[in-house]
Amino acid sequence: MKNARHDFGLLFRSVARRWGVYALMMAGTGLALTLTLIVGLFIHSELSFDRFIRGSDRVYLVSALYGLENKPLVGSDITPAGVARWMRADMAEARQVTRLSPVEWPLSTPRRIARERFFWADPNLFEVLDLPAVAGDLKTALRARDSIVMTQRMARAYFGDQNPLGRSLTTRDNRRLRVTAILRDFPANTHLDRELFVSGGYPYSVLSLHDANPTYLWSICYTYVKLRSDVGPEAVARQLTRLTHQNWQGPNNIPVSYELIALKDLHLHERGDLQMKARGHVDTLLALALVAVVILLIACANYAGLVLAETDERGAEMGLLSALGAGRAHLLATVLRESLIVHLLSLLLALALTERLLPHLNHSLNLDLRLWSAPPGLMGLMLLLTVALALLSALLPAIIVTAPSPVRRARMRTRPPQRWQGWVIAQFTLVISLLIAAQVVSRQWDYALDSAPGFDGQHVAIVDLSDNPWINRAFLNEIRQLKGVDSVAQAFGAPTSNFVRPALVRGKDGRLLSFTRTSVSPEFLGVYGIPLRAGRNLDHTFSEVVAPKDILINETAVRALGFASPREALGHVLGYETDRTHMQSRIIGVVPDIRFSTVHYATPPMMIDGFDRFFTHFSIRVKPSNEAETLRQIDQIWLRHTGGTEPIERQGFRDYLRSQYHDLHQQVAVSRLVAGVAILLSALGLMGLCVFLTRHQSRELAIRKALGAHFGDLLLYRIRPFLLPLLIANIAAWPLAGLVLQQWLETFAAHMTLTPLPFVQASLVTSASALGAILLHAMWSNRRVRIAFLRQDV
Repeated sequence: MKNARHDFGLLFRSVARRWGVYALMMAGTGLALTLTLIVGLFIHSELSFDRFIRGSDRVYLVSALYGLENKPLVGSDITPAGVARWMRADMAEARQVTRLSPVEWPLSTPRRIARERFFWADPNLFEVLDLPAVAGDLKTALRARDSIVMTQRMARAYFGDQNPLGRSLTTRDNRRLRVTAILRDFPANTHLDRELFVSGGYPYSVLSLHDANPTYLWSICYTYVKLRSDVGPEAVARQLTRLTHQNWQGPNNIPVSYELIALKDLHLHERGDLQMKARGHVDTLLALALVAVVILLIACANYAGLVLAETDERGAEMGLLSALGAGRAHLLATVLRESLIVHLLSLLLALALTERLLPHLNHSLNLDLRLWSAPPGLMGLMLLLTVALALLSALLPAIIVTAPSPVRRARMRTRPPQRWQGWVIAQFTLVISLLIAAQVVSRQWDYALDSAPGFDGQHVAIVDLSDNPWINRAFLNEIRQLKGVDSVAQAFGAPTSNFVRPALVRGKDGRLLSFTRTSVSPEFLGVYGIPLRAGRNLDHTFSEVVAPKDILINETAVRALGFASPREALGHVLGYETDRTHMQSRIIGVVPDIRFSTVHYATPPMMIDGFDRFFTHFSIRVKPSNEAETLRQIDQIWLRHTGGTEPIERQGFRDYLRSQYHDLHQQVAVSRLVAGVAILLSALGLMGLCVFLTRHQSRELAIRKALGAHFGDLLLYRIRPFLLPLLIANIAAWPLAGLVLQQWLETFAAHMTLTPLPFVQASLVTSASALGAILLHAMWSNRRVRIAFLRQDV
């Protein structure tokens, strides 16, 4: 006990004498642990998506695959309503099947009026999706045709602090919905994007409509199935394909196959058409984990460097303890115990810093990471990681500073610059690589928003159509007259929405090709500034389910059909099968490969017609002058035509486009954070190395000062040992980063070209930060050099 008090007293005096070095230690280690903790919270959030739903490992989303038999066009998260009916009737392997169908209707109470996004839901929804409730009986909550279930957050929005059970909301045609249960608020890491569930037995529900009409087989709902424990999803998918072919009626496109995706795996599964929320990527999580390891290694080496920077002073302390009877094991334990205390204090600093950073990260990345609600296992892992880092950081320095004086002097006889060149090169290489990666990821983000779409989305607003065609027509006619509106178009979805409407086309060589269909009004090309490559634009829209007389195709379709040029395709009558009907349409124009999907996917062959029954959005190009006033007028016109009962759903196209790239946005933000931490750690490490070098160069610096050297001369002398490591680091980092980033870019179907500019900028930033750190230390230590000069016997 006495020895322990003595050791801690020694440690306290050591901290008091060298507080600056310990501050650098805690700053570097604290930053590294902060980044690691944030990465850990993010990875845990991504891996635990939908785990709050009990039994999420046995609940599956049914994904329908469309297109060619052996090469589906894309997987769709939504399926025809009949899929659930067939599974209930003829598939014993499915214990429970339920559906959700998204809708936007006006809802109102005296407290709130909104055009609300909610789900039509089968009465057995909560027997399949076992969501936590705080009030009401979920087993019976949706049995009544006028029932609605909502989360606590939505209950507060519509009813304030009043008890919501039994209360009513008013919807379209002044019909009432009665609250029958309240769900606990959903965490952010769930695929569910709506918090209101209305009984599918409601007379106007699309689920009721489709159940009453078996030939209505449009894809309108998300289908979930709970399987028996002895049944595999692959076998059920094959059986469902057979059932679909046996029961299919009507003209709609039939899925070629199905895939059952467990809810616990859904978030990291390949992107699906009409997915509720943007999905994550396993590669991103692996890259983040690797970066966290690299940052910890940098912090580890920085700590070791700062300890070794004061080898002589620490060696003297170890010699004194040895003279007092302490053995080598006791000396090693003293250094390791000091490291453990510093790292544990750094962990406390990291916890405080993380708590302050998380609100900003959550806001910018649309996350809900919470430090103190993290699972105990994650916090325990951080503690173990901190202890391991403390031992690893101090092991080599402990061996050196506790060695007998002759051995220690022999070890330190090597000139410091050569002795540390390897570490400096490794550190600079990692920092330059991380900076290059951050810039390339940012440039890919800019490319996805600006260049990849192939059209001009600036000053374009998107407005969802109403379910009432009279309102849509009146709204369209009036906003066309606004002085601030340049042009207005209607379309099926908005660009990058990637809706599935496949058409099977026979190419000139006899091959069967899978095309994507979309429908637009003739003004669409003008609104988005899309030029024609050849031919002319559509001149009308149509409402009847007939073969379009005229169509446009894109340049990928021109190549797929075997035409030598866009002009050669003009006038060709294209035969194709869609909605189980053979159609023929004449190609009257060719457009560029405008992107109706994200950059993760190649632009498919596409045909464009004017079938207005599929229109879902207005696209409104607003004149830049007085844009805010024009948008206000558009909102007022909508409210006037809807009588104020249906708020407008409007967003800028750029905002909409950003939402399509949520995962890429997260990568951009995290890469910038990592690059910033790497720069700070590099600067702290260089500060420690400068301390180390100054201790060995103090005499020589004093002599140079005496001979008339100015501050600039001494600074150049300090910088010179780092020039060669910087050069070697650049030579190593450029090909390393280029290889990794080229592979990353190739995971996108469309990506920016890797140019030298990010590499040059990363090298300049790293060099500037390194020189800045050396300059700061030189200014700080200049006084010590002057003192050393006065004491030198020259």
